[in-house]
This record gives sequence, C-alpha cells and structure tokens, in this order.
Amino acid sequence: MISLGIVSLESTHVDAFCRIFNSDSAEPSHLDGAQVVALCSQDNSPQRIEELKAEFEIETVLYSPADLVPIVDAALMLGRDGSRHVEQAMPFLEAGKPCFVDKPFAHDLDDARAMVDAAVENEAPLMSCSGLRFSDELATALEQLDGEVLHASLIGPGELYFYGIHLTDLLNAVMGPGVECVANLAESDFDLLSVSFGDGRSASLQLLRNAKAGHHGELFTEAGSVSFVVESKAFYRSTMAEFLRMIETGEPPIDYEDTIETVAMLVAADLSAQQGGRPVRLAELRPGREHMAPSVS
Repeated sequence: MISLGIVSLESTHVDAFCRIFNSDSAEPSHLDGAQVVALCSQDNSPQRIEELKAEFEIETVLYSPADLVPIVDAALMLGRDGSRHVEQAMPFLEAGKPCFVDKPFAHDLDDARAMVDAAVENEAPLMSCSGLRFSDELATALEQLDGEVLHASLIGPGELYFYGIHLTDLLNAVMGPGVECVANLAESDFDLLSVSFGDGRSASLQLLRNAKAGHHGELFTEAGSVSFVVESKAFYRSTMAEFLRMIETGEPPIDYEDTIETVAMLVAADLSAQQGGRPVRLAELRPGREHMAPSVS
C-alpha cells in the first residue's frame, strides 16, 4: 500500500482526494493501492484539521513538509497559493519522492523551473495539471476528431490568477506545446486570450470572472468541429489514477516542458493585460523578471 501525505488543507481537493484513497470500495470514486496517512497543516484552522481527521480516519498531523518526508512514499501539495508550492514540494523532490502539485503549479517561471529541475536531478517524478485534462468529456471529443486541431475555442469561469490553468492545460492536452505568443484583451469581467502557435495554429481562451457556467470547448479541424462541455467530476478520480500510475512506473504523464508552458501562457497573458493587450511572445519571458500578479482578490 502506497502511503500518501497531503500538504496544505484549505482546498476542497483535499476532501475529494482523501475520499478517493481513504473511502471503502463502495465509494464510486475509490481507488485501490494508496492511502492518505498524514496531513501537513500550513496555517489551517484546528476545526478544519479535526474534520479531515475524523471523516477520513487520519491520525497523523504535522506542520512542516520536511517532517512529513520520512513517513510517506509520495505527497500532494494541495494549497491554493501557488507561490508556496516550491517551498512545500522541494523537501519531497530532494528526497526523490513523487509529487503532485495542484493548480496553479507556480506563479512564476523561476518556481516552475526550480521544481522541474529538482525532479529531474533527484529522479523524483512530478505531476501538475488541471484535472480537466483527464475529463471523460474531453476524451470523447478527441476520439471524435477528424484531423488535426487547427483552432480551439475554450471558455470557463473564474479569473486568470487562479482558474486560468484550467484553460491553458486543456489547450495543451488538445493541441500540444508550441505556443509562441499570447495577447489578453482583459476587461473587468473577463480575460480574453488570443493564443498563437509557431506553426500557424491558434486558440481563443475566455475566462468569465463572475459566470456560473462550466467549462466549454469547440475544436476545429479542416473537416469540421467537435464541441464538449465538462459536466461530471469524474476527472478527480482519473487524475489520481494517473498520479498512482506515475508513482508505480516513475514516468510522469505530462512532459515537464508542457507543464512549464501552461504556466508561461498565464504569465504572458497577465503581462499582456498590464500592457493594454500587447501580444507577448513566450520567448520574451525571463525567469526572475515576470510573474503573475493577482488583479482580482
């Protein structure tokens, strides 16, 4: 049985993933082979900690990621604050232990690259993504495609700083890497990204800040188009199944450079919005200079 630890407990993803691993087999989302055995609080409330311990039968609670390292086989960084992920993940990566880092992976390219470099150097498989990448609805749409996707139109709720990774990661799953330029015509109620690939393909990503709608997409080929709407939550289980497979095989399911590109798109989009929608080439971005600065609290 693989022993898992979770760092930072405020997200609802903590509940979802604990349910997947610590429920009995009658739970539809249950996965065999791993169990959450310890929690690491990062300024989480005592009430929250006690609720998780009681519901999922977890006895061990620590307060430093480094203290968690010796007692788990792998760890999940589930905090909502992406700026803390590098400090939380690094003790595990340096110890060679597999890590899942929740969205957003990082707020800047320095942190993203530091985690990837540590993963490679210590042979510690690393995974970070939006669970929508593994949604059943997207998989069905991709099966229905006739030809290469030349343009993708993706729409979802939320704002760039926290929810934009859903769309950039969906885009990477659909069209792969190779983004050259991002322009963001942001207004108070939305971000509208125009994405250009180096080979001429394109995409439009729209984040509706106050919308209640789910994630929609339409994928265009020379032969026509296929649309999809992500409605189920089955992607939580699918994502954790990929994480377990990574632990067992040592092979990350997503190329590290793809993961970094999904962050770079957001950094470029934020910089573009600050500069009135100027198209920003990813080649312009330099670690240590650009990072995402939240414009919405």
